[in-house]
Amino acid sequence: MAKDGVGKGDLVAISLGSRVEYFETFFACTRLGAALVLLNYAYTDSEMLALLKTVQPKMVVASPGFAYYDNTQTLPKIAAEVPSVKRFVIMDDIDGKYRLSGTLPRSCSYEQYLEPFEASITALPKVSISPHDMVNVQSTSGSTGLPKSVALSHYNIMNCGRHIWQQTRMTAQDRICLPVPLFHSFGMIVGISSSTVAGSALVLPSEIFSAKKTLQCIEKYKCTAIYGVPTMFVTEMALKEFDSIDRSTIKFGIIAGAAMPPELLRRITTVFPIPRLYTCWGMTELSSFATMMHETDPYEKRIKTAGRLFPNFVAKIVKPNTGEVVPWGEKGEIVVSGYGQMSEYLHNKAKTEEALRYHQEDLQPNGVGDLGNGRLRRWMHTGDEGYLDAEGYFIISGRIKDLVIRGGENIAPMEIEDRLIEHEAVAQASIVGVPDDKYGEELGTFLELREGFSRPSDGELRDFVKEKLARFKAPRYFWWLEEGNPKIPDAWPKTASGKISKPDLRKLVDDLL
Repeated sequence: MAKDGVGKGDLVAISLGSRVEYFETFFACTRLGAALVLLNYAYTDSEMLALLKTVQPKMVVASPGFAYYDNTQTLPKIAAEVPSVKRFVIMDDIDGKYRLSGTLPRSCSYEQYLEPFEASITALPKVSISPHDMVNVQSTSGSTGLPKSVALSHYNIMNCGRHIWQQTRMTAQDRICLPVPLFHSFGMIVGISSSTVAGSALVLPSEIFSAKKTLQCIEKYKCTAIYGVPTMFVTEMALKEFDSIDRSTIKFGIIAGAAMPPELLRRITTVFPIPRLYTCWGMTELSSFATMMHETDPYEKRIKTAGRLFPNFVAKIVKPNTGEVVPWGEKGEIVVSGYGQMSEYLHNKAKTEEALRYHQEDLQPNGVGDLGNGRLRRWMHTGDEGYLDAEGYFIISGRIKDLVIRGGENIAPMEIEDRLIEHEAVAQASIVGVPDDKYGEELGTFLELREGFSRPSDGELRDFVKEKLARFKAPRYFWWLEEGNPKIPDAWPKTASGKISKPDLRKLVDDLL
């Protein structure tokens, strides 16, 4: 990289599945003072080009494709339309399925690129690097528009990795099974940064998530920990081979990235089993986790909350889009400040100022701010709704934008999803708002049947919900995956990081009605 002029302040983009070259590229960038731009490999050509034209990397590291992601047409378009890219470093597709048909300008293979390298510290340029220099650029999902590029520093990601390491008691003897994608903060920070601090090994089961390969690698490499989003654990436990694969070496696990119904957490803890299952909450703009449960927390806290704040983070619960604090225990928007907070959305001042805000409410009558001398803290507006219980544990009730407003009532889908998954026949549930002439919106529910059970009727499920929740929270519509309806997919639409994609579910609603 240094021979191609990559140095302090430069950007290197990477589009790969989970493979060791991802680590090598990342640490090369950290040594040279450059920042690695993590590209979601599920992006379309237009999304990829739009992002690269915005961030303007000097180098792109990629493969011609893998699994069902084909880059053979995308890479030539980048070469033609993104002039900032002076060098392409191309990995072979591990399975040999994808190959570039012609010569890609300004490119060479990864093996050729490494051949002349002199493996000596004296061969590397001397660079003055600050902990606050940008080292990592991650993209948000872009479900409400083009992806935004989150700028994170050494200080951001390594402090988050340090706190995760301390909380989980990870050691150099641990082997972490890491099936989550490396372009996501779960992979890059929770995975790579925490294991870098701890010295633990990372095991990559496959380039993209495979439940079967994940379980097989636990048995083969005697993994002591496993990370994942809820749908990954559900898929793993549903495998026919699940009971026959040895998982006895697992000591702890981390689950995050989506809603975590208590009943699902109970099943993971007892059926997988994972003795120490750490629930967490955070976001890319906060360098992954801001809260995490502790193994000494009471059992009910561990399965019903997202834990408490890490040291040196501060948070408030406010009326959405304001700085006005709500009374303790009431729901509101979670806003956070601290060491993990991003510096900006690259080249997007408007979105940066919308997300990172100063609160005039923090000013005291004498003009002293919360940081003293009139200085105000900058808060990250997360868009997540939640509240603090009496002991300071965070209860996350959902995304503010996911709220369904039915007849003037604000309904959080998450609490209904939690209730539905308590039904013995329901493996997973996801609720979206459905347009309605009378109430404005009604509740529409997508469901996955648990193997070995018969499908309950709509009326039975409504009664089940009403046993614990208000009548208006009982969904009107129920749609089951794999029910033979050509308008309903057989599997959940998911983001590349493994979360159920509510925007995709909303797109199905009009046809289903």
